[in-house]
This record gives sequence, structure tokens and C-alpha cells, in this order.
Amino acid sequence: MYFLRRLLLLPFSLLLLSLLCFGLRELTPGDPVASALPPGDSRLAATSPAAYDRVYQRAAVRLNRQLPPFYFSVRNGALPDTLHRIVRPAERDMLRALTLVAGNWEGVSDYYRTLRQTAYPSSTATDRTPAESLVALRLLQMDDPEQITATLQQMDRDGQAPELIAAHNRAMNAGSRSRLLGIKVAWNGTQNQYHQWLTDLLTGDLGVSYLDRQPVSAKIARALPWTLLLNFLAVLLMLVISVPLGLYLAGNAGSTVDRITTVLLFLLFGIPAFWTATLLANFFTTPAYGMDFFPSMGLGNLPADAGWWETLTVRGSHLFLPVVCLAYPALAYVSRHLRQSTLVELGKDYVNTARLKGLTERQIRWRHVFRNASFPLITIFGGLFPRLLAGSVVIERIFNLPGMGQLLYVSAVDGDWPVVIVLVLLIGVLTALGLLVADLLYALVDPRVNLNRAPLKQPSIAP
Repeated sequence: MYFLRRLLLLPFSLLLLSLLCFGLRELTPGDPVASALPPGDSRLAATSPAAYDRVYQRAAVRLNRQLPPFYFSVRNGALPDTLHRIVRPAERDMLRALTLVAGNWEGVSDYYRTLRQTAYPSSTATDRTPAESLVALRLLQMDDPEQITATLQQMDRDGQAPELIAAHNRAMNAGSRSRLLGIKVAWNGTQNQYHQWLTDLLTGDLGVSYLDRQPVSAKIARALPWTLLLNFLAVLLMLVISVPLGLYLAGNAGSTVDRITTVLLFLLFGIPAFWTATLLANFFTTPAYGMDFFPSMGLGNLPADAGWWETLTVRGSHLFLPVVCLAYPALAYVSRHLRQSTLVELGKDYVNTARLKGLTERQIRWRHVFRNASFPLITIFGGLFPRLLAGSVVIERIFNLPGMGQLLYVSAVDGDWPVVIVLVLLIGVLTALGLLVADLLYALVDPRVNLNRAPLKQPSIAP
């Protein structure tokens, strides 16, 4: 029953996660349509504003930016239900600001049409001067009503664009401010940005990178194998060392070896991995200190006809230090907790029964105690799923490895938000799956764990 409840709650959790990521997508700074335009089209903004506007409008429709954001919308009573069709954010903000001051959407929309005709005059228009068009372009970027009024007053003093000034005066003076007191709720159906975005994600369309115009899925596909390899080696190294070490320390508790190792493990767990990685990269990869035992950053260069041995030696020498830096914090954690849980199990009756049957201490620890004391491993395993995808941002950055952590860091620094949002979403999905798998493993390893049992209530005490 617990498994079924968790499976039923998982889609709800993923839905909330998708809403969070979509909200982050909408709150990211900048203009997503302008960022998605190729460099050649972006340069039109300075040379030919009218041509750039046409290119921008087509790109906005291609990216579904002309749709309302969500299934329903709540807006002020003076605002129309079609404001989302104004795809340029600055123009939409300008129209919203003017409408919320005047309460006159009809007049504001008429002013907007006149403003665009002045900013982007047709080839046959002869009553528009370049100076008027330049000021109109600036007006399209203003969202402060007072600044707009001041600019139009200056145009009036200069004898420019009288029809534009008249349209603005009608919009601001003929409104009904009582509309500002109302609130409207509209149902937008499935033709909205969130629905289209989620549909694209479910069909494998993860979007396009702002930086190099490559599909996000292709960038993730190139980085993911290196993160999987790096974390697989780190987990393997951690298990090979920590499990035997934890069981050995529990079997020799109180000995000199146990006390010394305990202190070393505490120190190891307390040392930040990024600090260790920086020291190792500085001392063991450069000849300045005479200890350049390992190659420099990256993964190394391999010829096209490299054999398996050459590939293994080159890649292995580059990955050794990052793997050690990723493995040792988990190694210290698992060893210490496995020692403690093994000590608890060694004091139980079934261990005494096993000793009476003639089993050696080694057999008892590995055959009977290890399974019951392996909860720390399950805790590590539950957090392994998101780690396999996200990688270690700091470690991959320090050693310049082209994995998921490096991709996340570079994308966040450069404002490549389509990549960042997808990575955050995927990491959240794997985190939810990892927690579910960890809970199920707890019950599988130790049948005494009853996930369906309700928590015990404290007995009430009569006054």
C-alpha cells in the first residue's frame, strides 16, 4: 500500500516541480525571444528596426510567446484578455502601465497603433520623419507613464507627431477609472505557454540553447556520459573501501587502529572537497612543485586510432584525482555510520546465536550483520540518482571536465536559461525517484521497517 501511495503521489510531486521550473523560466531576466534569435537577425535591431520587428514577431510565434502563460489568468478589470498577444515584453509592460493609470484600454490600444505606425512607417508614408520614428522607438520601450508624458510634451514643443500626441491625450483623459476596481478571471484552455512547454518536454523537445543555438538535448547527451562515468567510479571506490573498513572497525572497536582511523575519518569528512581538489590540482598537476604526477585539467587528447589501453591510461590519469575528491567525503560518512550501526547489531541476540553455531566473526559480520547495518549505504544510494545527472559542479569546474556539473555552471553564468531550467527539472525528478527507491530499499533490507504503519500517538494524560 505504501508503494502504491508513493506512486500515486509521485505525479503530483512532479507536477509541482514542473510548475516551479516554469515559474523560474518566466522569471528569468532578459527577453527570451531576443536571446533565441540568431546573431544575424539580432543585428537588424540597430540597422533596420522594422525588419527586426518582423523577425521578432515570427520568432515569438514559433516559441509560443503569443499565448497566455497558464490555463487561467487573473487580471485587473481594465486590462483586456488579449494583452498576452503583445509579444515584446517592454511594449506589453508599457500598455499595462498606461491602462492601469487611465483605465481606458480602447484609447491606449489606439495610441499603441499610432505609436507603432510612427516607429515603423511604411515605405509609402511621407509624413513621418526619422526623428519622430526614433523617438517613437524609445517610447515603445518606456513603461513609466510620467516619462512617456514628458517625452510627448517635448515632441509637442518641437512640432512632431501631432496625431500621436492627440492619441495619447485621448487615452489618458477619456478613461473610466472605475474599471480599475474590478478583477477578471479568464479560462485560457490548453492553448497556453505552460501546456505547450510541458508537451514539448514530454515529447523530447527540451528547447534550444541561447549560446550556440544547439538543442539542449544534444548538449546534455554530450555531457551526461562523463558525469555517469565519474560518479560510477567514485561510488565504486567508496564502496570498495568504506564497507570493509566500517565492518573491520566495528569488529575491532576500541583498538588503537580503531581510534586512529576514527580521528582520520572525522578529519576527512570535515575537509571540504573543493579545497582538497584545489590543492591536488595545484600541487600534483604542475611541475612548479616537483610533484606533477598527474596530467593537467580536462580529459586529455586521444588520436583517432587510439587503442583501449591507451584510452584507459589517458582517461584514467585525468579522472583519478576528480574521482578521489568525489569519493572521500562519502567514504568517511559511510565508514563511520556503518561502524556505528554494526556495533549496535553485534550486541543483539541473533549474533550470539550465530557465535554459538561456530561461525567466525568475519562470517557473522558479512553474512548476518551487514544487511541489517547497511542503512547508510541506502541513504547514499537515495541521493545518487540526482548526483549521477547533476554531477559535481565544483569538482568538474576545478578539473575542467565536460560533464553535467560543468554544463550547469557555464549555462548559469552565461544566462543560458533553457539549459539551466531543464537541468533543474531533471535533477528534481531524479531526486523524487531517488527518495522513493531509498524508502523501498529500507523495507527490503530490513523487513522490520513497516512503511505502512501509522506513527504512534502519545498517550494523553488526564488532568
